Amino acid sequence: MAEILSINGAEVKIGEDDGKVVTTPIASLQFSNPKVGDKVDVYRDGKNFIVKRTESSSCATVDGERSINKHIFVWIGTFMFGGFGVDRFMRGQVGLGVLKLLLCTIGWITIVGGFAGWIWTLVDWINGLIKAYGGAYGNEENFTFDENGNYTK
Repeated sequence: MAEILSINGAEVKIGEDDGKVVTTPIASLQFSNPKVGDKVDVYRDGKNFIVKRTESSSCATVDGERSINKHIFVWIGTFMFGGFGVDRFMRGQVGLGVLKLLLCTIGWITIVGGFAGWIWTLVDWINGLIKAYGGAYGNEENFTFDENGNYTK
């Protein structure tokens, strides 16, 4: 699997598995927002190169970031199971996920005591909707969270 080694203006250097380094124009990349460390597939078409980002099956990416499909995150993680803290667990925020689970559980048991958990769940869902279908991630299929579970955009 090839990896982007450096990006200098209009040129991209890509390291291949066999140790070769390929220099190609940034226009040959078939994806937006290339970053150093991105895993890519390099195809040769004569003297030209076509470079596509490798689709990973796991949700973890380089530098401790997490990438999750935005539709699954918003509709399953926050809407359906947000009261159980699933959205926070998906973001890697285990402590907040447990706290949210406890607050919402108290809410189901005592009705009055859990308004904080219910409001938190509603706010997380609305925030996810705005991020997913608003401006920040409007043209992308995945959310990206940093190592602390915060949205990267």
